Amino acid sequence: VTPGRALMLKASRGDDETFITKSSAVSLQSGEGVVGRVFASHGEELVPNASELPASQFTRAALAEEFGIVSLAAVFWNGGVLEYGSTERWSCRPKVRIDLAARLKAVCDSSGAVYALFWEEAAGVLTVLEHYSPPTRVAALKAKRGDSETFATRSRGFSIGVGEGLVGRVFASAGKQLFPDVGAFTAERFPRTQHAKEFGIRSIACVAVGGGVLEFGAVEQWAALPKVSFSAL
Repeated sequence: VTPGRALMLKASRGDDETFITKSSAVSLQSGEGVVGRVFASHGEELVPNASELPASQFTRAALAEEFGIVSLAAVFWNGGVLEYGSTERWSCRPKVRIDLAARLKAVCDSSGAVYALFWEEAAGVLTVLEHYSPPTRVAALKAKRGDSETFATRSRGFSIGVGEGLVGRVFASAGKQLFPDVGAFTAERFPRTQHAKEFGIRSIACVAVGGGVLEFGAVEQWAALPKVSFSAL
């Protein structure tokens, strides 16, 4: 709860209670209610008007009405569920990002990738929201090239339509795919193929997650898609 919201509630109610403090006493089973369903599906859900839901779907509907909570969103994240809400009505779920660069670093650390990108979709177009390259990789490229460019920084200037190219097709299918040798692709299939060759990128993995696509790659050829833990909100 923001400090301003807490002060306003205390002034109007005369106590320190908030929707959060009242919610802390509620326990839910996997698959039960909004939060339980999101946990079970590993997905996300938007509730435009929480107070209108029956108790069978949202046990805290009365609390939402008591504290003026109109809309709330729930997103599976890091083995649990992130819930956030507003006193205003949301027509779509506001996107939030928590330590995205740190999570991209973890992907590189666990897979041996030399870069990682997160592509975000908006109006049918995917663009790079965040990128990461290990410091040792950046230093090696700078010593060789004399600049600070990497495959990740070059990728920032690209926009990809949903269903187009490697990233766009993975997003459209909501799946995941490994491309063992992108150097063999034509520019039509992979517009960044020349950049991949320039920076020695051989294998690329793409995974649809968190309303976008996680992309990471290596200079060696991967025989199987590396298992990584990643979530984006």
